[in-house]
Amino acid sequence: MLFRNKNNSRFKKSLSHTERPHLRPDSPFAIKEAFNSIRTKLIFTGKGEKCPVFAVTSSLASDGKSTVSVSLAISIAMAEQRVLLIDADMRKPSVHRYFGVESRHGLSEILAGLSSEIKLRSTDIDNLSILTAGQIPPNPAELLGSKQMDSLLDYARQYFDYVIIDTPPVNIVTDSTVIADKITGFLLVVQSGKNHMQDVTDAVHQIEEMNGNIVGMILNDPENKTAAHYSYRYNKYYRYNRYKYYGDSNSGETSK
Repeated sequence: MLFRNKNNSRFKKSLSHTERPHLRPDSPFAIKEAFNSIRTKLIFTGKGEKCPVFAVTSSLASDGKSTVSVSLAISIAMAEQRVLLIDADMRKPSVHRYFGVESRHGLSEILAGLSSEIKLRSTDIDNLSILTAGQIPPNPAELLGSKQMDSLLDYARQYFDYVIIDTPPVNIVTDSTVIADKITGFLLVVQSGKNHMQDVTDAVHQIEEMNGNIVGMILNDPENKTAAHYSYRYNKYYRYNRYKYYGDSNSGETSK
């Protein structure tokens, strides 16, 4: 994984391959250490906030952002920090599948005013709660940019130490960037052997145009030797792991 944050410090860590799709308490030591390294870096990019809020995104679909979101949330929770993982990919939700729960009665219902109750689900990981995406709405970008989203994050900041938000790919829809002013920063997931440099550059520009703060970049599956020629196919995403870790701290980038 490649990680950059704001002070230009740099480090590198390699992870061996694993059959598990996301971090678990019984994952190999190298996998745990890679996410622990990311977690440590994020602590120093939290701007001293009581509850930093990080959005995980990617340039295109199937780059691994949801796996990284889940794994990072688990890593932070394993450090005895209270974590809320929000599935804000309301067009193609997946976080609920990692934990074997249904997606309904989640974020979309809250933001649309269809539910006055914030229904958080506990998990088998101590200190980790999730808010599923809810039913797929016709206007996810508008919902994420709403005052209701501000209120939800204000609520989360009262009861949690960290909030991780899984958001859609920035090169395909605007959902991720509309929350730029509501969060601490973005983690950008890049899929090795799939993303072109232009894909990543475009994603960075999309975030920067909304004055978003990119705190890190994670390179997913760095040993993938597949040629990066899938961009066109994956652009259809919403029209419808392995890890190596690098770091640098004053402007950031990440991947899934």
